[in-house]
Amino acid sequence: MSDISLIREKAMERANYSCEWAYCTDSRWLELAHIQAIGMGGSPKRKFDINNVAILCKHHHDIYDGRQRVGNSVAYRELLMGFLKRERTTKE
Repeated sequence: MSDISLIREKAMERANYSCEWAYCTDSRWLELAHIQAIGMGGSPKRKFDINNVAILCKHHHDIYDGRQRVGNSVAYRELLMGFLKRERTTKE
C-alpha cells in the first residue's frame, strides 16, 4: 500500500467515513484534501502528514480548492469550525 493510501485510510477512519466539513454528513464521493498544499507554500514532507489532510465530499472539496463559486463566508466559517472541533478532539 502506498504512503498516500495509508494516510487516506487513517484520515477516513478519523472522519468516520464522512465529510469533515462542519455540518456535512455526506459519505459519498469522499476525497482527500490537503489543508496546505505544496503549491500554497506547504512542505513536500507534509504531503503525508495526517494533520495536513481532511476528508471532504466532492462538493466541499471543490469549494475549498476554489473550483466552485458557491463557497461564501458562511461556508468557510463552517469549515473553520469543523477544523477547530477536530483539533480539540485530537488533543484530548
